Amino acid sequence: MKNRILKTYLILFFIVSAAVCSDHCQAESLDQRLFDQIHIRWQRDWLDGPMQFCTDAGETEMGIAICAGVGLFGSEKARQSAKLALTADGASAVITYGLKNLVNRDRPEGPTERSNSSFPSGHATGAFALATVFSHHYPKLSIPLYTAAAGVAVSRIYLGRHYPSDVLAGAIVGFGTAKLTLHYKEKILGFEFDTFLHDLFCKEENPDITDN
Repeated sequence: MKNRILKTYLILFFIVSAAVCSDHCQAESLDQRLFDQIHIRWQRDWLDGPMQFCTDAGETEMGIAICAGVGLFGSEKARQSAKLALTADGASAVITYGLKNLVNRDRPEGPTERSNSSFPSGHATGAFALATVFSHHYPKLSIPLYTAAAGVAVSRIYLGRHYPSDVLAGAIVGFGTAKLTLHYKEKILGFEFDTFLHDLFCKEENPDITDN
């Protein structure tokens, strides 16, 4: 397991290195050519709506809503899946935020705030984190779940918000974080947040009174 984790982060390291050096690469790099292919040559009026829908579906709020809905109205298995998915989504978001600030890559349309820079794609990260966790518990849904995650990732390139390497890195972060979450699922599922808060902040209702 440790070897697989190490390989995952080595791959991510090389992708980060490539992104940092991207400004020094030729304009006709593979990343740029793929971006032009998807963002320019794929443009069709009938694709604009579905691609915007995929991007909207990949918003953080949508991921939280999905997990909340599954957790509130699903079976015990569904509630466990939702808890793990929300954990993976949150952890991957923290990693993504750190990488964005570290790399600070300009988006295709131009510079933005450092925390909202291009590398990696937060939409792709969240989509693949959720798809990986739910696929683990519902293997029969793996194809549609990963297809939906891929749709979110491609939509970011189509709409000109990210380069292909951004969404690839996001997919790796989301997948790797979800796998780590599943590896420690017993500890995560056994953690009761409300009990933790109660023990941390609440005092005993009837504290022992020391006799004088």
